[in-house]
Amino acid sequence: MKYAFPILTQDGKEFADSKALNGLLKGESGGHYLLGGHSKWHGGIHISEQTAPWCKDKHPVRCIADGRVVAFRMMPDYLSSTFQDQTLKYSNCFCLVEHAYCETNPDTKEKNEFTFYSLYMHLLPWDHHQQGDKLVLKVGRNVRNSVPHLHPTPEELLSDEHLPSLTLPAGTEFERVAGTPTKRGTLGKTDYDFVLVKVLSPGRQSQQMLAAQGDNVWLAMDEKAVATIKPQLPNWLYDQVEAELATAMAGRADPIPGEAGELPKSGAHSVSLPAGTRIRFDAHQQEFQQSNGKSRKMARCSFETPAIQGGSAALCGMAWVCVEDEYIKVQNKSASHLGELYVLPSPQPIAAGDTIGYLGLVETPTSLVERDAKKSIHQLHLEVFSQDPKLADVLANKAQTKGGTSYAKVPAGLTLAKKSQQANAISFTPTETLSQEVLLDSPKQAKDNADIDWIEVTTGLFVQQSKVEMLSQHDWLKIGFQQVDGSGSDGHLDPEAPSPFFLTLAKAIDPKREGEWTSADVHKILQDKAKAETIQKLIVKHPSEWYEKSASPSYQWLDKLMAEVGLPEFDKLVDHEKQRIDSLEWMQSAAKLQLGPDLWHIYPLSIIPVTSNACACDRNLSVKELTDIVRKLREADSIPSRELFSDSRCTLNSSERTYESLTDELNSTFKKYNISTCIRKIHFIAQAFHETDRFRTTTEYNASHKPYAPYIGRGLMQLTHKSNYKIYDTYSNSGCLDDVNIVSDSLKISVDSAGWFWRKGKVFSTSATWRPLSSSIVSQFHDEILIEKELVTVTFPNGDQVKYGTFDLGILADGDYTDVISYLVNGGSNGLQERRDYVKNLKAAFNYDYCKSNKK
Repeated sequence: MKYAFPILTQDGKEFADSKALNGLLKGESGGHYLLGGHSKWHGGIHISEQTAPWCKDKHPVRCIADGRVVAFRMMPDYLSSTFQDQTLKYSNCFCLVEHAYCETNPDTKEKNEFTFYSLYMHLLPWDHHQQGDKLVLKVGRNVRNSVPHLHPTPEELLSDEHLPSLTLPAGTEFERVAGTPTKRGTLGKTDYDFVLVKVLSPGRQSQQMLAAQGDNVWLAMDEKAVATIKPQLPNWLYDQVEAELATAMAGRADPIPGEAGELPKSGAHSVSLPAGTRIRFDAHQQEFQQSNGKSRKMARCSFETPAIQGGSAALCGMAWVCVEDEYIKVQNKSASHLGELYVLPSPQPIAAGDTIGYLGLVETPTSLVERDAKKSIHQLHLEVFSQDPKLADVLANKAQTKGGTSYAKVPAGLTLAKKSQQANAISFTPTETLSQEVLLDSPKQAKDNADIDWIEVTTGLFVQQSKVEMLSQHDWLKIGFQQVDGSGSDGHLDPEAPSPFFLTLAKAIDPKREGEWTSADVHKILQDKAKAETIQKLIVKHPSEWYEKSASPSYQWLDKLMAEVGLPEFDKLVDHEKQRIDSLEWMQSAAKLQLGPDLWHIYPLSIIPVTSNACACDRNLSVKELTDIVRKLREADSIPSRELFSDSRCTLNSSERTYESLTDELNSTFKKYNISTCIRKIHFIAQAFHETDRFRTTTEYNASHKPYAPYIGRGLMQLTHKSNYKIYDTYSNSGCLDDVNIVSDSLKISVDSAGWFWRKGKVFSTSATWRPLSSSIVSQFHDEILIEKELVTVTFPNGDQVKYGTFDLGILADGDYTDVISYLVNGGSNGLQERRDYVKNLKAAFNYDYCKSNKK
C-alpha cells in the first residue's frame, strides 16, 4: 500500500515530512483531534483556508492511501439553513474510502493486517468545481478590448497603438469564454494567439476600458507569462463512461465464480471487438476478474463496432470488456448519482494521491441576536477510523514486522560518550553526562574501530546501540501509541464535571499529574499544542458523530443545555444545529456498509507511515536526507568516513566539499534535467556514487598517462574524451575545453556535466531509435526496450557542426533498467553488481515502496 499526505504545499510540492504538515496545521484555530467546538468530541481534524487556502480551488485534497471508494454524497450545490433571518451555507458532501493495511514479516510470513477508512467531509459541491481550463498570469500582463492586427501596415500599426489596454498583476485568474475562436495578432515583432477571457480576480478598470471581475477581455497567450491550470476533478464520482477501444479486444461472456477467496474468472470469448469499437459502461459496476493468469479490471459494456465501408455493418450488443486505461480512449463521462447518499455496488479503486476534491464552504452564526453575524470558512474534515478487531494485533506488532522509520528507545541513566576521530580512527570517550528517557526518531548511527554500533542521543553524545531498544514504525504501542475506549460516550465535555471518558483521555495525555481534574483542566490539556505528539498517538474508540440524528439519546445534552440557558434565542440556535446534524448524518443511512456506531478513531496523519513522507518526487532533497543517503551507502560498503570528496587525489575546491553544497547542486541539476521522480534520482545517484568512488573524488584516478589524457574522467559521471568535452563546452559555455580541470575543480560543473550527460550527452548514431544490440552484454533486453532518439545538432564556435542521436537516461530509470544504464554510463560491466546494490539500497533509503510514482 502506498500513502500520500492529504494536501500539497502552496506551490504544489510534497511536504518534506509529517512535521512540516503538522506544523502548518497547528495554525488551525479549531477542528482539533479529540475535542472540537462547543466542547464536543471530534474524531478528526480540520484543514481549512486558514492554513491551506490553495486547497479551495488550486491544489485539491488527496486520498491518503491506496484503497476503494465505497460511498459518497456529492450535492450539486450547498445546503442552507436559516438563523436570525440570515441564510447560512454549508456542505454535507463527503467521500469515504476503504483501505486494507497489510505488512508481512518476510521471515515468518506472518501478517499485520486490518481494514480502516478515511473520511473526507465538507467537500466542495459539484456545481462549484472548475469545469474548464483556468488561466493565471505568472507576471503582470496587458489585456485589451480588441485584438491588434496581424502583420499590420503602417496605418494599422498606428491604429493599434491607440487601442486601450490595462496591465493586470501576476496571479490574476481568467477563464476562457466558450465559443469564441482564437485570433492572431502582432505585438511588437511577435505574433500571438489572442483568446477572449473572463476576469475571475478583482482586476482593474480605467476611463478607457474595463478589466474588472466579470469583464471579458483579450489576452495574448505566452507560456512564459500565462499558466494554464487544468481542472482536477474527482474521477471516483463519474459512473457513466463512453469510450472507444484503443486496440482490438475480446468481448467476453458473464464471469465464472471463483473459488472461495479468489476473484471470478473471465467468461468465454464471445465476440471480437476491433479497435475503434464504441463502448458504454458503468464505472461503479466494474470488477476485477482473472484472465489468463492476470487480474483485469472488467466492465459489462454495450458496444457498437465500426461499420466497414463496402463490408460488414456495425455490430451491437453486450459483453464484458477489459476497461483499463491502456486499452480504452475515454470520450465522455458523467456522474449520475449527484444529490444522493450513494453506496457503490462495486467499490471504485483509488490510489494514494488521487484527487478527492476541494474545501467546501461552512457558514455558522456567531451571535444569538445580531443579524448578518456569521463565520464563513472553506474547510475539510478529515477522519480515519476502524472497527476491525485485528487492529489490536497490528498495534502490538504481533507479526514482528520490520522496516520503515526506525526508533531508539533510550532508558534513563546511561553514560553518554563523546565521539572523536583522528584520521580513520573513531573512538567514543565516556563523559559524566547521563541519558534521560527518550524516544529517538530516525537516530543517527556510527561505528567505532571495533565495529561496535553507537546511537547519537544528543548532539555529539552517544550510547552503545546494544543498550537501547531498537524499534520500527510497526511497533505502535512501544513507540507511544495508546488505546482509550470511550464506547457509549455522548461526546460532550460537561462544564460542571468531566465524564469518565474525558478523564481517561486527560490522564492518558498526562499520567503524572496529581489531584482532581476539572472540566477546564481537561479542556486545556486536550487543546495543549505542547502535548500534540501525545494526543496524536491516542487511538480512541467512540461513537461516530456521523451515525446518529439529533433525536437520538446521544444528543440529549443539547436539550439539557437549552434548559440550563433558558433563552429563546439559544433554543433557536440549538434547533438550527440539530437541523445540520440531521443533514450531515450518513453512517446509519448507509446501512449496507455496516459501520458504527462505536469506532476506533486514529489521528489521520499517524496512519501515514513516516517513511512515506520521504517520497522525493517533484521536490528538493534536504541536506539531512542526502547525508543519510551517503551514510547508508557507505555503511553498506564498510566505509566509516562521512566526509565528501576526501581522497587526496580529488581536486575539488575544498570549500565545496560539504553536504550543503552537494545538496544544492544536485537539486539544481535534478530540476534542470528533469530528474524529478524518486526512481530517476535513485538511478542517477547510484551511478554517480560509483563513478566518483563513493563521492570521494571528482577525478579519474591514475589517468594522466591514459591515451585520452588530458580529457580524462571528471565530474560526477566522469566526462571523458575530447569530443565529449567539446560538445559539453559548447552546450554549457563553461570553458572546460580550454581548462579541463574546471570540471573536477568546480562542484557546479561536476554535477551539471553529469546531468547533461544523463539528459542529452550520451552520443548515439542519428538513426531514429535505440535498442540494446543483440550482441551486447545487455542483449537480454533487446526485445523489450525500444526508445525514440532526440536528434541534436551542435554548432561549434568555429562554425563546424556535429549531429548525434541521444535520449534521456531517465527513460531507462523509469523502467528500472539498472544493467542497461550501467552499460551506457561506463561502457561495459565495470562495477555492475555494486551499482545494482546501490540501486537496491537507495530504494530503501528513499522508501521507494511508498513513492507516489511507483506503480508496482
